[in-house]
Amino acid sequence: MARLGAILKAISRAIRRDLGTFGQLKTNNFFLFIALLMYSAAESGVAPNSSYPLLLLLFLVMLFPLSSDPLDKVPPSRLGLWPITGGERFALRLMSLGLSPVLWLALAMLIMKRMTPLAPALLTAAVGVQAIAAVGRGAMKRAQGWSLLRYIPPFPIRWLPGKLGGLIRLNLRQMLMVLDVYVAVAFSIGGATYFLFGSHPDPAARPILSLLVALAISTYAQCLFGLDRSSSAMVRYSLLPLQGWEILLAKDAAYLALLALLLLPLEPLVGLTSGLVALAVGHHASIKMATPMRRWRFSGSRLFPGLVGGIGGIALGLAEHQRGIWFFLAALAMWAASIALYGAIFSRQLFTIRTSTL
Repeated sequence: MARLGAILKAISRAIRRDLGTFGQLKTNNFFLFIALLMYSAAESGVAPNSSYPLLLLLFLVMLFPLSSDPLDKVPPSRLGLWPITGGERFALRLMSLGLSPVLWLALAMLIMKRMTPLAPALLTAAVGVQAIAAVGRGAMKRAQGWSLLRYIPPFPIRWLPGKLGGLIRLNLRQMLMVLDVYVAVAFSIGGATYFLFGSHPDPAARPILSLLVALAISTYAQCLFGLDRSSSAMVRYSLLPLQGWEILLAKDAAYLALLALLLLPLEPLVGLTSGLVALAVGHHASIKMATPMRRWRFSGSRLFPGLVGGIGGIALGLAEHQRGIWFFLAALAMWAASIALYGAIFSRQLFTIRTSTL
C-alpha cells in the first residue's frame, strides 16, 4: 500500500499542475464577457439568467480535457516498469478515479443542486462528457496514430506566395487544438440550427451570433505564436526563406479562413470585421509579449490588449451591420497596416534568433 500511496501522491501532484494550466481563462475575452454579464445583473439586483447558457457552454467545453484518465499522466513505458502486481495495478486504477477533477466537480454540483438552477445542467453535462470521453479514449487506443487533423487539406491559394500553403495548414491545425474554437463552433452550429429549423427566427439574432463567434476566438488573436513558444518553432521560422510579414500573414489567413467558415450560416461581414480588428490589435501582443500556450486549453493574454481587441471588434462589427461595408473596409485597412508594421518587427526578431543560432 505504501507504494500505491506514493504513486497516487505523484499523480495528484501532476493533476494539480495540470489544473493550473487553465489559469489563462481569467484573461479570455469570452470569460470576461460572461463576467461582465454577471456583474451587470448583480448591479441591477436581478439573477444573472442570461449568463447561465454561456457558463454551461464554457463548462461543457472545459470538461473534455478535464475528463482525461488520471493514469494517462504516467508515461506507458514507466507504468509498465513499476514493480507492482496485477492486483495492485487494478487497485491503482480504481483509486486513481477518485483523483478525477470531473468527479469532484460532480460532487460539488450535487451539493449546489439546491443553491443554483444551473447545477442540474452542469451535473448532467459532467456525467455525459465523462462517458463520451471514456468511449473516445478507448477508440483512440484501438486506432493508434489516427488523427482527424491529418485530413486538413493544403491551401494552394494562387494570389498568396506558394510557400504559405503549408504554413496555413499548420496554423489551422494549431487553432483546432485550442478550446476557444469549440465555443465558436457551438455558436455557429446553434445559430445555423436556429435559423434553419426555428419557427419564427429573429433576423436581429444573426449579427449578435456573428459577434459572439468572433468574440469566442478573439483572444487567440493576442497569442498567435502561443503554441510555438514552447517548442523550437521560432528557430525554424528564422531559417525559412520568408519575411516576417509572410509568416504573420499565414497565421492570419488560417484565423480568418476558420472564422469565415463558422460565419457562413450567420452574417459573415459583421464577424469578419470584428475578427480583423482583433487581429490588428492582437499583433502587438503576439509579437511583443510572447504569451506561451498549451494545447487543449483556452487562450489568454494581457488584459488591456485583449479588451481593446474585443470591445473594438464588437463596436466596428455593430457599425458595419448598422452603417454598411465602409466599416469592414476600415477594419481591413487597419489589419493591413498592422501586418506591415508588426511584420517588420517580427523580421528583426527572426534575424536576431537566426544570428544567435548560427
